[in-house]
Amino acid sequence: MRITSLLLSQEKTGWRVDLAGGSEGTSVFQKNDLLTQLDGKDAAGLGPLAVMASLNSAFIKTVPIVALRSGQPIKIDLWRGDGTAPEIKTEATKSFVSPSAEAPDFTLASLNDVPVSLASQRGKWVLISFWATWCAPCQQEAQILNRLAKAHPDQLTVLALAVKDSREAMRTFAAKVNSAYAILDAGPLSGEPALAYGVGTPTGGGHIPVSVLVRPDGKIAYVQGGYEDPSPLEKQVQDIMNSK
Repeated sequence: MRITSLLLSQEKTGWRVDLAGGSEGTSVFQKNDLLTQLDGKDAAGLGPLAVMASLNSAFIKTVPIVALRSGQPIKIDLWRGDGTAPEIKTEATKSFVSPSAEAPDFTLASLNDVPVSLASQRGKWVLISFWATWCAPCQQEAQILNRLAKAHPDQLTVLALAVKDSREAMRTFAAKVNSAYAILDAGPLSGEPALAYGVGTPTGGGHIPVSVLVRPDGKIAYVQGGYEDPSPLEKQVQDIMNSK
């Protein structure tokens, strides 16, 4: 992925920096920097569109970044606008949950008002997707969730957690896509489990879609924030499950 003079490639723990020719002396980044946090979020859980949005937001605010340079963490305050860089505003936001962490449990109602808990799926892989019917990228990602649910019915459970949405809209969407996965009502972005997973904020803002792959032992294997076309989600999920 190219952003102005930056060439970024995704790795398991973040985004690796390369520099276009002639930009070494003008960039705040150095070749082989590994971006691990962007604007308070775990970079490993951000897709290309989310990374681009974070870096482009530096035209209107100062974006705090943590990078590994020669194995050592460094802080970079990125400002791409004119004049003096604005002060960084501290916000009570939480990063996405991280790989290897224990997945926060939840119990949510299905469209048939049947309670479904994450703990009840222990022993199987679980793909959690935070989404909404009003989110266009989420609608595009639905076909991927359907394919994964149909391809691995005995190995994988797909749970689509709808946030800030209505039951009527969820049911209409489920019928439209003929969903092979469970759609659960996850409530507002300011509530649980959106806060526990770092998807929502106490003020009701948030970031979707977010996909979290949970191992059979309850530990998180992979986090993807945002959506791009073509999406790496299907291949990532299948490769991780097949490697274990």
